[in-house]
Amino acid sequence: METVEEYLAAQPETNRVALDRIRRIVLALLPGSVDRISYQIIGFRYKNKNVIHISGWKDHLSFHGFSVSLGNELIAKYPQVLKLKGRTLHFQPTPEIPEALVNELVLARAFEIGV
Repeated sequence: METVEEYLAAQPETNRVALDRIRRIVLALLPGSVDRISYQIIGFRYKNKNVIHISGWKDHLSFHGFSVSLGNELIAKYPQVLKLKGRTLHFQPTPEIPEALVNELVLARAFEIGV
């Protein structure tokens, strides 16, 4: 897949809806950011830095790119929604992840990398 649209089209409907919603939230939160396929998943570049990546899998969705310490902090705060595996946060496509949580994740990651 070469485009974000192709990636989304290849996802099951539940994943596609959830990932597209998150995509729109991130793009609105980081004005001037660009979404693209990076590492075969959806990545968001802002101020010349890769801020965050999202992906869909058979049994979960993921946010990629967090440090282990930030990931641990976030799962301690939201254990009912997030699970951590390495540097990846896993969550379910339904129920919908709250927009405020997506905002918090993205801004925490942006702060972590200094943008």
